[in-house]
Amino acid sequence: GIQNQEDIKGLVETSMLAAVAGLSYTFATLLKLEGYLSYVLPLPIVLASVRSGIRSSFNCVIVVFLLLFVLMGPVRAVTYVLVYGLLSLSLGASFRSSLPWVVSVPLGACARIAGQWLYIMVTSWVTNENLLELLITNAHTLLDNMSSWMGSSGSASFSCVTITLVSMLVVNALFYVFMMHVLYTIILGGMGYKVRPL
Repeated sequence: GIQNQEDIKGLVETSMLAAVAGLSYTFATLLKLEGYLSYVLPLPIVLASVRSGIRSSFNCVIVVFLLLFVLMGPVRAVTYVLVYGLLSLSLGASFRSSLPWVVSVPLGACARIAGQWLYIMVTSWVTNENLLELLITNAHTLLDNMSSWMGSSGSASFSCVTITLVSMLVVNALFYVFMMHVLYTIILGGMGYKVRPL
């Protein structure tokens, strides 16, 4: 009776939130709005976790993957899971468990960085090109050209460029996840869910 009703309710909610997440990502990609909507794309998965538990958010990510696999193909489906899915699961677990921000922000940043590195690896494999090496080489060449234009004889080493790029990625991830915490605390608190105050 009641247990079956709760199970059905959780299943319907998970399906609806997965459909919202998948269609939002599809429209954002097709309309080239992904950069503008990147803060809200993980929200349905986080909402599934807060409402029905962490397992529900895992199920939601799986359903979104299958939906995107059908609508946009395997590359876009994998891209969603790596770029937004891992981060969504991390944020959902953090908000569900009411972790302090000093723990949840670095945890979310680690999930974002891991997803981005895996995305670069997958994209490198798909394009048959080492994109990370290409990025570092291009940055090094740009710095060489800039130093020659300014009349300087020295240039940054490959290791220095790599450390700088990794540092920028870490700072970007920490700031991005912190801003998501602020936004989601306001949204979830406004919806009546118990979250840590700002």
